[in-house]
Amino acid sequence: MELQIEKQILSFRDIPTLADRSEKSVLLLRHSMRVSLNHGTDPVLTPEGTAFARQCGTLLAGLSEAGFGASPRKRAILTAEALKQEIDPAAGETAVFPEISDTAMFVRPDMLDIALRNSNITDLLREYYTTGHTEGLIDRRDFASGLLQFLTSTDFKSRNTILITHDILIVCLLTHLKVYPFEFNDWCGYVQGAALFRSADGVWSIRYAVPDAANRPKTALFV
Repeated sequence: MELQIEKQILSFRDIPTLADRSEKSVLLLRHSMRVSLNHGTDPVLTPEGTAFARQCGTLLAGLSEAGFGASPRKRAILTAEALKQEIDPAAGETAVFPEISDTAMFVRPDMLDIALRNSNITDLLREYYTTGHTEGLIDRRDFASGLLQFLTSTDFKSRNTILITHDILIVCLLTHLKVYPFEFNDWCGYVQGAALFRSADGVWSIRYAVPDAANRPKTALFV
């Protein structure tokens, strides 16, 4: 597969036009603001998070033929539903994809919950993103390659697809491909992520997409 890396950050308002010019597009976005993980590993969105997701949806409202998918986590599904209300309320049911769950990077799904209970998740992620491998997680190169394959080869049954996932997956993909040099004090924020477009001749391109590239706030690593 031929892939072009575009290092200029993309604003949501520009995505519908790029999608119209493309044969297919896939947006892999982080969920919106959630309740603290101290209240459980599968929290819902905060009221602010729901409102922000809908604001982001208005920026993508020109995206036609859109389908929606999400990680099995509640915060991801709720973000997809909030975006859908602004983009296309009549769109079909949000599909659920375990491949983009926050547990997908772990050798066993329960390892994330164990790390959260042991309060060592931040140290674990620092090691993973610094070295590319950590005990209990799939090698960063292998996971990013598999995720890219999933995004570009899956039949999502829609010309343009919005998938809601988690920051750790997005950072893994975009750092591996050298799209954006994330650091722990300059992280992937809420409802930000990767935008992939396939041209008529089958060439994919990938960019880092945010609601407003001109006013992108820096976000610290926060789990």
